[in-house]
Amino acid sequence: MDLEKTEKVIILTVIGVFILSSINSLSALGNPVTREEAIEISKKSELVKEGMATHGYFGIGEVGYYNSSWVEQMKKGHARETYEKVPEGHGIWQVIWTFGNGIMRGYTVIVIVDAETGAIIHETKGVGFG
Repeated sequence: MDLEKTEKVIILTVIGVFILSSINSLSALGNPVTREEAIEISKKSELVKEGMATHGYFGIGEVGYYNSSWVEQMKKGHARETYEKVPEGHGIWQVIWTFGNGIMRGYTVIVIVDAETGAIIHETKGVGFG
């Protein structure tokens, strides 16, 4: 009799853990990355870390959200390499950083963050100026 009760407890525990993990997974899908979170995530980009470490001036030039329809269109265009790793149906945050030496010379870094998962999809050194 004790063996049957133990089996029931184990089975109910496994089912309970499965239900809780399923709920957590569903709630994660319902909470897309915010603008502020995308900026923080983009700071983990190697190019952004390098720019922050080597330049006296840096700042965020622009942050833009682009939905999944826009991303799918971009995958068909000339910049497809930038967006090809974005999963179908996902939007993105594009964070543009500006790095310089204070004499109006510098460059930009563009970081693409998956708006659903928070993963850094792409980073590239952008245009130079000055």
